[in-house]
Amino acid sequence: MDEGLQQLLLVLLGGLLATLSPGIVDAIARKKRRVEFRQVVSTELHELRFLLALILIRVHGKLHTMNQEAVDLIRPILLEYKGHADDVALLDATKKLLGKGDASFIALHNAPAGSVTGLWPLPYHAPYLDGHLNELALLPVEMQRSLLRVLAEVSLFNEQVAFVQKATDRTFDSSLSRENYLANDANLKSGTEKLATRASELIRAINRVLDRQGNPLK
Repeated sequence: MDEGLQQLLLVLLGGLLATLSPGIVDAIARKKRRVEFRQVVSTELHELRFLLALILIRVHGKLHTMNQEAVDLIRPILLEYKGHADDVALLDATKKLLGKGDASFIALHNAPAGSVTGLWPLPYHAPYLDGHLNELALLPVEMQRSLLRVLAEVSLFNEQVAFVQKATDRTFDSSLSRENYLANDANLKSGTEKLATRASELIRAINRVLDRQGNPLK
């Protein structure tokens, strides 16, 4: 090959690589950010789903409304959980109860109790996801929609938490007439039932994003 032509080709190739390099670097960086974002969000939602499963058990136990649908929702979350539970003994005990069969688990939680423990639900959040909404553009459109649905369900859950907290507070209001006390008691029961519904819907929303082990779905 003529030396002059060879030099020209090298110059053209160098120019082409210089043009392509920023795009390649950007694509690599974008892929890395996408992987990191999905992993952090997955960890956050995995922990949130676990806490919601425990709340669902408590609510159904308080109302004596444990049922097969709830057990089917709760079981895989608890059995596949790989995080760091604050109360390991409680988690182990619950797993053992589930191991005895669904019918036994349901019967135990629906059995009359001597003293009913009060329920004071707490709001939950997904702060990393909520604070990095601009990163959603890194993901496929369907995944973006699913994660936004999770945030919407978090908001609905917390609204119901606030309702139950307020109704619970009113049970200690000595100024309430008997009629108003009974009305508030009915509202509290209804609100607690709706809290179970909201927790279930939030779990289902997370299930559309994560598999049982907490890994992001494709």
